[in-house]
Amino acid sequence: MQLFVDSSNPEEIAEARSYGHLSGVTTNPSLIAAAGPDMEGTLRSILAVSPGPVLVQAVGWHDPAPLVAQARWLHQLSESIIVKLPMSIAGIQALAGLKRELPALRLAVTAVASIAQAYLCGKAGADIVALFNGPLDQASDTPVSLVAPVRQIYDNYGFQTQILSCGRFPRLFGEFAVAGTDICTMKLEYMKLLYEHPFTDRRMHG
Repeated sequence: MQLFVDSSNPEEIAEARSYGHLSGVTTNPSLIAAAGPDMEGTLRSILAVSPGPVLVQAVGWHDPAPLVAQARWLHQLSESIIVKLPMSIAGIQALAGLKRELPALRLAVTAVASIAQAYLCGKAGADIVALFNGPLDQASDTPVSLVAPVRQIYDNYGFQTQILSCGRFPRLFGEFAVAGTDICTMKLEYMKLLYEHPFTDRRMHG
């Protein structure tokens, strides 16, 4: 399972990279907005420090045209960018069209919250399906339960789509790995918790 950091702060990304396990970066519009008005400059700074791909979300929901236009621009900016499209009819339409037009462009579908949605993403040829595990964790005790059936479906039908889960606590990180998640992304504050445990502290400092 690959470990990504969810951040638009180059200093945070560099710190996470220094730990030695980082494979890439996820961002979202709110993270980009928080970093300042210069979107292109922010993205270039993130790309410069990331050890691998950077997921960047195209903004929109009901119309495939602006999603396609943004995806083209992001692909021109860097081939390291994986464009996130929304889980909607327009998002899947944009995905299908972009796959025909730009086969080298890697595409993810985000805010996927059901097994049926995950199947549609795999069928359409998404490179990554971003399961909405993190927010589900606030409303459910079993956000990891979505991973195993999606993993089974992708294996059943030979879909090459990778599963991305959002981790908030060490327990979930381990459960995602057991269930078959390909990529786990988390904020730096949660990533640091992976290295900690009270029994470890007691043993080392007791």
